Amino acid sequence: MAKFAGTSKVALMAVLSCMLMVSHVEATITCEQVTNWLTPCISYGVFGGIVAPACCEGIKELNAAYQTKEDIRGACSCVKDGAARIPGINYDRINQLHGLCGTPSPFKVYPSTDCSKVV
Repeated sequence: MAKFAGTSKVALMAVLSCMLMVSHVEATITCEQVTNWLTPCISYGVFGGIVAPACCEGIKELNAAYQTKEDIRGACSCVKDGAARIPGINYDRINQLHGLCGTPSPFKVYPSTDCSKVV
């Protein structure tokens, strides 16, 4: 019986270790990642014209990275805060990007967007 109890403890520790590793791997999206993916979109947001292919690739990578509602809300806050720092940004243009790139968006960004209520 004591041998079984020791085996159970080892199995339990293995399961807990796996759970910790999984939660560590599923890190949230950082604002730095969002910025890196969407920086190629700034010129369209300010000047219009042609959307850079790298912009569409970045939007698609961001969409693929969403795992949770918190990821989406965090990305929304990052985009909203970043856009507010760009002189001459046109919010209507940046909200058109998803459609121009053929990918859905879980949020629209305006100065008044409440990212905590997204999704």
